[in-house]
Amino acid sequence: MYTLFISTYDKLITIGLLLNGKVLEKLENLSNQNHSVLVMPMIDNILKNNNITVNDLNEIIVVNGPGSFTGVRIGVTIAKTLAYTLNIPIKTISSLEIYAVSIKSNDNKLIEISDLKGKYIGYFNKDNELINDLIYLKNDEYIEFIKDKKKYLKEKTDINLENIYNYLKDKEPINPHKVNPIYIKNIEVLNDK
Repeated sequence: MYTLFISTYDKLITIGLLLNGKVLEKLENLSNQNHSVLVMPMIDNILKNNNITVNDLNEIIVVNGPGSFTGVRIGVTIAKTLAYTLNIPIKTISSLEIYAVSIKSNDNKLIEISDLKGKYIGYFNKDNELINDLIYLKNDEYIEFIKDKKKYLKEKTDINLENIYNYLKDKEPINPHKVNPIYIKNIEVLNDK
């Protein structure tokens, strides 16, 4: 079973191809504002490099944010379109979850992703389940927030596609029409900011 992984939430675009949960190839490309130009050729390259076509794909995993507004929309739109037109399952994972799942720890984990104005924060238990809702804190709010939580803060690591696949393999796919990006504004609204 071929799984295509798409992550465009950040400047680092990651496209992965797995066969039965094992990574065949992972392509990464730094992009300041060229996601729309780079993503489809990267998908095309990874398929060609592994001698398959888009019709051989069996499922798609897409990072649906939070992150770059445009970047997230590009990845989600491509993933939804492929899943719908190929009639294959699609699963989503947040940008914070990909790091929680990739980091080995027997402890709770505080994962953060920064932007210019603040940080997205997810607090996960040892089984990578979100303990609280995702939050977004402006830089000055974050300084106070993190004081008593530093021991749980984990450094971002390379994303581990096999861990992500195993984390999601028993989760139900989503109707492609219901796959939506997670935006900063949505997080602020949920947290009454």
